[in-house]
Amino acid sequence: MATRGLSPDEIKRRAQLAFDKADARKQEASRAMEAEQLERDAVLQKTARLKALRLAKESADAETAAIVAAEQARAKAEIAEAKAAAKSAKTAAAVKKAAKVKAKPVA
Repeated sequence: MATRGLSPDEIKRRAQLAFDKADARKQEASRAMEAEQLERDAVLQKTARLKALRLAKESADAETAAIVAAEQARAKAEIAEAKAAAKSAKTAAAVKKAAKVKAKPVA
């Protein structure tokens, strides 16, 4: 900055102007960094909220899947039990029939 031929008041005014510009830039940078930090915090909060929702959903889905699997296993067991009972009844009927056939005198 050329200061030759300028009055001391003009030099002070220019220096103050340069200082004010630098100070304004620092304040603007500080505000920008603060806004950026607020945005970063908001993103982190949103991410944490979404993660909690996802984990809750996965937990509920797993619980539902376990209940469904248990119901299916119970239903299969009931079906197998019914089939076994039917087979047992059928076998008992066949044995009875065979016993009747053997018991009949042959003429």
